[in-house]
Amino acid sequence: MKKTLICFLICCVSVVYADVVTMDLATATDINANLVTYSSTPTIGAYYDLTDVWEQTYNDHDSCRFIVTNGGVFRLSHLPSAMAYGGLSWEGFTISTVSQDTANVFGCVANGGIGGVGTPYVIGYYSEWVSEEQGYSTNVVQFNKEYYPEYVYICQNSNTYKAITQGEFNARAFTEQDTLALIIQALDSTMCPTATTTFYLAVDGKNNNGWVQVPLSALGRTSCLSFSMTTTDIGAYGANTPLYFALDALTVNTEPITALCNPTISNNNARVILHNSTLYILHHDNVYTLDGRRVIF
Repeated sequence: MKKTLICFLICCVSVVYADVVTMDLATATDINANLVTYSSTPTIGAYYDLTDVWEQTYNDHDSCRFIVTNGGVFRLSHLPSAMAYGGLSWEGFTISTVSQDTANVFGCVANGGIGGVGTPYVIGYYSEWVSEEQGYSTNVVQFNKEYYPEYVYICQNSNTYKAITQGEFNARAFTEQDTLALIIQALDSTMCPTATTTFYLAVDGKNNNGWVQVPLSALGRTSCLSFSMTTTDIGAYGANTPLYFALDALTVNTEPITALCNPTISNNNARVILHNSTLYILHHDNVYTLDGRRVIF
């Protein structure tokens, strides 16, 4: 009887493949559809070396207020304060191809995106001051419609890594009691959070040192994601830790996972498992409830 039940469950659960969209940085443009190009030399007036970084990073013109990818599916906030102070300040997101871990704010410890060394990736700078002024994070990713976020890859920024390991840039080196967290939230139309997930870039004496896939399915359906950071190294004027992080391959679905009866799934590629006294379906390394909803333990 038990074997019959398991066979029945396997045969009746399948995945309806939704329209999956992954952020493609090769398609990145400004608001006016001008393709993102990268600086070949340091920009005069810029506080940091912009070589191999989006050359408009310190441009506070309205046309550069968002970075747009995938034909408008993703819109990444850039300089929401609209004040670069003559090339001395920026916040939000920019795109980098920096391939050397030189503690530059525009680098990451992986020396490239998930595609390999020198491939493009997103650098986020979370400004506590600007976020407080506008009432929500400087770092938001807007979608062209509502999606179900699936995952995003996160990596430690070179500048931040040096700060928490060596105590540079007015920050102190972390101890086992310190934490550096990236807070990812789904936002509603009023920019208020509806769900939250947290990824720790540093915790329990361990630091992130490469790309990690962070699940986002718990955030549910949304048209906007917010990224902010917290640290235990706080001074009189806010965080001492430089609040930078790297992001790549944000992936969303148009529909949630659902269940349909489909006899094509056999014992060769799906099986029933028991976890915490609950039955689930294991299919191609993904876990689903018996009604077909994907879950992450």
